[in-house]
Amino acid sequence: MATSQKVSYQIATEEKVSLPYLPHRTIQWIGGVSGAILADITEQIQALILDNPTEHINLLVTSHGGPTGIGMCFYDSMRSVYKPKLNTIGSGDVDSSGVIVFLAGQQRFLTPNTTLLLHLAGRTFDTPKRLTTPEMESIIKEDKLKDFQYATVIAEQSNGKLNIQKILDMMANNTVLTASEAVELGIAHAILE
Repeated sequence: MATSQKVSYQIATEEKVSLPYLPHRTIQWIGGVSGAILADITEQIQALILDNPTEHINLLVTSHGGPTGIGMCFYDSMRSVYKPKLNTIGSGDVDSSGVIVFLAGQQRFLTPNTTLLLHLAGRTFDTPKRLTTPEMESIIKEDKLKDFQYATVIAEQSNGKLNIQKILDMMANNTVLTASEAVELGIAHAILE
């Protein structure tokens, strides 16, 4: 079995700590948030938990996002069902529902050039589609609920630095955060050196 290496990072207080670099226990979520990637990543995490339930798992996240419900499924299953010792490392783009995937980590780190995009829910339709008024109302109701759930998860993980309304306002403005801003707002714990 490979030995663990350490990767250093700085936290806001300038205290030095180390993130275990575990090549045999590092998974990559690269790409959109989709059912297929959710199933693959969850299967890999289950296997690592079975191998050693007390050792940390690192999840590298680079994602442009996707359906919020799939991101929430991952978040909820990691936090409430499997409960692994999960570190998430955001790198590059961590956007939309990719932020929820990132927030599943107990400890959350970003690479220096990472950005995070927060925006309101939206819909795309592959083909022209006729919708009735009740169908449109149902879509709007679901999207507003997803927006509230998304903002609630971010608020809960920000260590009291953000509230739900502030996050909803940031989402309405299509806010892009730098790694430093995400740490300052409590979304991430530290930036990797």
